[in-house]
Amino acid sequence: MDEVKNLDVYIQRMEKSLMDKLFFVDKLYEPVDTILDFGCANGVLVKAMSRLFPEYGYIGYDISEEMIKKAREYAPECSFYQSWDDMKLSPESTLINISSTVHEVYSYGTEESVEEFWGRVFNSGFKYVAIRDMMLSQSAFAPSDPADVEKARGLYPEKLAEYESIWGSIDEGFNLIHYLLKYRYTENWDREVRENYLPITVEQMQKLIPPDYEIIYKEHYVLPFIHGSIYHDCGIDLKNATHFKLLLKKK
Repeated sequence: MDEVKNLDVYIQRMEKSLMDKLFFVDKLYEPVDTILDFGCANGVLVKAMSRLFPEYGYIGYDISEEMIKKAREYAPECSFYQSWDDMKLSPESTLINISSTVHEVYSYGTEESVEEFWGRVFNSGFKYVAIRDMMLSQSAFAPSDPADVEKARGLYPEKLAEYESIWGSIDEGFNLIHYLLKYRYTENWDREVRENYLPITVEQMQKLIPPDYEIIYKEHYVLPFIHGSIYHDCGIDLKNATHFKLLLKKK
């Protein structure tokens, strides 16, 4: 994974959507003993859940040694692992939570590591699987509204030029939406501009669901904060849903 130059800013950004990441907690109509946070970063979500819902046990997993160190300092009452094989849990009584991690797995992993990731998610026998990440619908792959393109071109033109040199023209709907999701992240721009926030569509995500899991809840939406920020900064009324929540239960 590319280095995060300003780790504190990176963490603060993740914390802003904390409540939205808890969407699954009130939808567990069959009990679980443990919640596994896959890609736990500094443990902020694990700590929040452990305080709000102390009836569960909590485990955090992340491949970053630095993040695991921070997590153990931040939430010493919870368990954190950098090695998947070192975790001790019972999948049949565990929910695995994957929040803002799918796009990073695709951005920084290989074809083999992506396959391994989905294998761990769907073949381990977890009772519930909760996924929340940025995803577009296939319908977003259409020409952009020229009026929105004109507005976006006045927004950090130097950043936009670098973005288009990597991803292509914002005249294409995917590229415009992708840019609007990342232009605000100036502190770690060298990393953010190259990261693919939208590697799979909602339709592709749903095709990955194996037949032994059923959909309990799904929602495709725009975060109000993102919609408001974009409208405030450049007057674009973003109508394409950019985030997807999915809760699955093993049959």
